[in-house]
Amino acid sequence: MTATSSGRTASSLFAIMKFMDSQGIHYFLRRTGAFVTILATMPGKRVEFTVDEDDMIDVAVFKGDESVEIGLDAALKALSEDE
Repeated sequence: MTATSSGRTASSLFAIMKFMDSQGIHYFLRRTGAFVTILATMPGKRVEFTVDEDDMIDVAVFKGDESVEIGLDAALKALSEDE
């Protein structure tokens, strides 16, 4: 937890969300057991933040060129590639 100017504590989860709100970054939340995951999307990049009950943060960044392929074959190929 991080201290605020009022002496209260604010979790990393809220600090991340406030920053993304201020930057206009689109995100959504998913909760699984003791973890909350924030999935943020930006042009050419997706970032996943996982915050646990102890306020520890794991960060994963996925970058791409935003190319688009069309059709069922392309969808199945994307799911089976080991890149």
